[in-house]
Amino acid sequence: MRWPLSLHVGLVLLLSVLTSGIVAGALWLLLGRPPLRVAGPLKPGDVYDGLKIALAIVAGTGGVVALVVGYRRQHLNEVSEQREHNRAFTERFGAAADQLGADQPAARMAGAYAMARLADEWRQERQTCIDVLCGYLRMPHSPEPPADEPALAVWRREREVRKTVLRLVAAHLRDDSPESWQGYDLDFTGAVLDEASFRGARFTGGDIIFINALFVGHDRDQVVFDEAEFAEGSHVYFRLAEFRSGTIRFDRAVFSGGWVTFDSARFTGARVNFRDAVFTAGEIRFEDAEFSDGLIDFAGSTFAGTVMDFGEHHLRSLHHTVPPARFNGAVVDLSHPGTFTHPPRFGRLEAPQGLLLPPGTNISQLP
Repeated sequence: MRWPLSLHVGLVLLLSVLTSGIVAGALWLLLGRPPLRVAGPLKPGDVYDGLKIALAIVAGTGGVVALVVGYRRQHLNEVSEQREHNRAFTERFGAAADQLGADQPAARMAGAYAMARLADEWRQERQTCIDVLCGYLRMPHSPEPPADEPALAVWRREREVRKTVLRLVAAHLRDDSPESWQGYDLDFTGAVLDEASFRGARFTGGDIIFINALFVGHDRDQVVFDEAEFAEGSHVYFRLAEFRSGTIRFDRAVFSGGWVTFDSARFTGARVNFRDAVFTAGEIRFEDAEFSDGLIDFAGSTFAGTVMDFGEHHLRSLHHTVPPARFNGAVVDLSHPGTFTHPPRFGRLEAPQGLLLPPGTNISQLP
């Protein structure tokens, strides 16, 4: 609430008088409470000194008023500047959003760059800008290229726009990014991902959501999480995601904390590599995941602390049990790990067909 100027000035003067009275009283007490003597009739010199004191008080009062007016003016200028600053950002946000919704792919691509630039500069609304970019990727997109040439050209142009958005997001998750988006939420629910590189990204916090996402590659296109780090504080959801075709790589990725779930995910044809990955802390869950085709390769990986669970999961709060992972045709290759001091949990007495364990390892000995 903004006070009237007169009230503001009066309050400051009152505080000044009270402060002066308190200071004078404190000095009187410190000096031992000296008696106040009446000197008799005022002399001309005393009158002159009194006038000087009165003029000083008037000047001080004017100074206080000037300071209050100056402060109010400065405050109003700052508020006005901040309002203009926010208005400029809001206008840029609207313009970038309009470009993302344009008919021409070149305009949509420009809108993606404009929105990313705005996210870098507008920190207080950075999450909103990121949400818009992720929202674009959640828009419907055919995972397979159409047969006729005109439709194929449209599909390829849209695919380039989506690849650009993914490159912009991934670049801001690396340590060398001038403006980091690490720790912010990323929602790719239902997105179609056929080519993306999160190489070297660090997931240090927030919710990274790939729920119901479709991972599908074309020719040599692939989704890469090589050398990414899933650190403490991050929550990465691949729940109900489908890994249909192509290659998804987590090679040399580091799982040093946080929580990554592939529960109810479907591995139906893709090759998923965790080669030379390091699992030292946190949790990775594969409950109710379906492995029906493809290959999941853990060659050279280090299992030294992360809880990796393929078994059933008891949820007390929901009063039911999530079933264990199902192996119906895919190959899950754990036969050549680098270190197997903290092996995955399967909760089985016999190894299902397609699950390859290190030589001499009996699945019944695993948790």
